[in-house]
Amino acid sequence: MAASDLVKSKLDEFFWEWLCLPESQKIVRQSIQYAKGDSSSLETPAPSPHFSAFRGAPSGRPSPPGSPHSRGLIRDALSTSDSGSSASSPGSDWQSVSTAAPTPSSPRQSGQQTGSPATPAAPPVRADAAGAARALPGGESHVIPRFWWPKRSRPSDTLSPETRNQIHDHFVKQGITDGIRTYQQLEPIVTEVFNLSKYFVVPIFHKIKVFYDIIDSSAKSKAALLNPSPVPINEQMLISWCQGKIQTDDLVLSFFYVVKKEHNDWIEREDFSIFLMTILLTHPGLDFLRETQEFQDRYADTVISRIFFVYDQKDVGRIYLSSLRRYKPSVIETWKQLAEHDDIKMVRDYFSYEHFYVIYCTFWELDSDHDFLLDKDDLLKYDGHALSRRTVDRIFSETPTKFTSAVPGKMGYEDFLRFLLCDQDRQTDRSMEYWFHMFDLDGDGCIRDHEIKYFYEEQVQRMECFNYETIPFADILCQMNDMISPKSEGQFRLRDFKKRRKFAGTFFSLFSSLNKFLAFEHRDPFQARQEQLDNPSYSDWDRWCADEYLRLAMEEGEDDDNNRGMGDDG
Repeated sequence: MAASDLVKSKLDEFFWEWLCLPESQKIVRQSIQYAKGDSSSLETPAPSPHFSAFRGAPSGRPSPPGSPHSRGLIRDALSTSDSGSSASSPGSDWQSVSTAAPTPSSPRQSGQQTGSPATPAAPPVRADAAGAARALPGGESHVIPRFWWPKRSRPSDTLSPETRNQIHDHFVKQGITDGIRTYQQLEPIVTEVFNLSKYFVVPIFHKIKVFYDIIDSSAKSKAALLNPSPVPINEQMLISWCQGKIQTDDLVLSFFYVVKKEHNDWIEREDFSIFLMTILLTHPGLDFLRETQEFQDRYADTVISRIFFVYDQKDVGRIYLSSLRRYKPSVIETWKQLAEHDDIKMVRDYFSYEHFYVIYCTFWELDSDHDFLLDKDDLLKYDGHALSRRTVDRIFSETPTKFTSAVPGKMGYEDFLRFLLCDQDRQTDRSMEYWFHMFDLDGDGCIRDHEIKYFYEEQVQRMECFNYETIPFADILCQMNDMISPKSEGQFRLRDFKKRRKFAGTFFSLFSSLNKFLAFEHRDPFQARQEQLDNPSYSDWDRWCADEYLRLAMEEGEDDDNNRGMGDDG
């Protein structure tokens, strides 16, 4: 499905680029006029082998598009119109001007240039009822300016003169004569010239020093990153490093080539480590983490995993440039937002400490032996034992997604993070694909009634154990058909859920989580509407994290009060 969408988007891209050409616009205009029968305003046909309105075969039969007989005839007629005679083909009142001995020739060979012929071609003539031919007047073509250019796949090998001048001006403005020695001197160039986040300054400073063998690439300690450079970096050294990496008019391209390794055409998890280390060392909102190395590592792992969850849709461990351009929210813009907020909780996407705290604590509560691995029994405790055993079995079969823990039958922290993001925000493409593969038991690309019933049977058993009123499966299936509106009732495909994104999460929740099933049955539509109005920019994931963070904070506060009470009693 993803491959066909990519092909379609690429074909659309080529079509629009072709349509922007003046010759193409003239061809389309002439085709429309000819189809309407409005021959009085037809323009001189452009020399294009793809325009077949005026073609004719030597045998008098219409030539199919792209046939050997039809190629080049219209171009010959245009380029040699003053040296030939006219002949009309049977069954058509169109006459095309041709040479006495036509030979295939390109517009360039006949002295013409596409779109602006040096020698105007004779207009096509049309025979009227009396057999007399009259010329079709040519009209002026209104050329639409080109408004789209394909994105670059790599930065230019040389910096533009404007960028060079801006770099020079910053050297002069700061009075730097011998070269840059500290990352603070580099900061205005990175933020104002390169338009990158201020938290890219230290990594770029480090990469430049490694590039010129000033320090070793493995030196990534706090001192190595933040200390002055023992060798000054002059203006020419900086420009040489930037060439092939910085494209000031394409922020995504600059980000990609700055982050990735020189020899790769993709970004790996390891590539982000120095950038996350910089945030941990320099962002004021993370000062309290600087003395706890373990939590620094977990925070960095969480941020990187969230970035890969969005951009590495195939879970191959790589982020390509095309993915960086395609998926949202933009990690480039989010990285820049870090400089705008000293409180990192204000940045919800990727870097939020509140989100990290909720994810980490949720995992820690489930990990009973604290080996940083979860088994089936651990995951069954999730959300108050909300998940059915059949759902947990499917998760551990690694059908929705493969585990990265490298321990058979165990789910690692990154695997749990992926599951959690899919479970708490079921309207994203990643989440819908995750749960769709979960319910598609036979893997045929369609969820049918018997597959849904397989999961619903356990839900009914659990509700009966709690003395809840159960709903017949036929009624549930009818409700799901109304909610998702599949093309064929009882046959749900991935595209159906993506068309009805708002209800996709409800569908999957009803058959996998008892808590979500009961919440749906007893929902208050007015309360849900009010939550949307209170925080319209919040996703389901943001709302869940906010509620969980508040719950965890209250529990921690109660524990502190109890500990103080015990101390007073002692």
